[in-house]
Amino acid sequence: MEKSLFDTNFLIDAYRGRESLDGYTTILNLIEFPKAIEFNLLVLFPSKSDYYLALKISTELLITGKPIPAVDSVIAAVVLNNKLKLVTKDKHFHMIKNIIKDFKVDVV
Repeated sequence: MEKSLFDTNFLIDAYRGRESLDGYTTILNLIEFPKAIEFNLLVLFPSKSDYYLALKISTELLITGKPIPAVDSVIAAVVLNNKLKLVTKDKHFHMIKNIIKDFKVDVV
């Protein structure tokens, strides 16, 4: 079964809807939305290799003229390096799929 990482905007909506979740998030998402700690998700901390990959993602997107927020590049790198699927409401994550084919994202 494919494991999912939930980003901030999805976590906010899930919290409002009192949904239960199973999977991962990042410390960056918890900093943005501290109430998400109540989901008891596994929390991933970006590593040095995540930051290097985030820089590569940001650079490629800048070259294509479609930059995204830096935090989102880091989240995408964490997803890629941990072989997870990102669950989000942000459509701009599809742009990463255009440059990195292995990136798994579910925009809901």
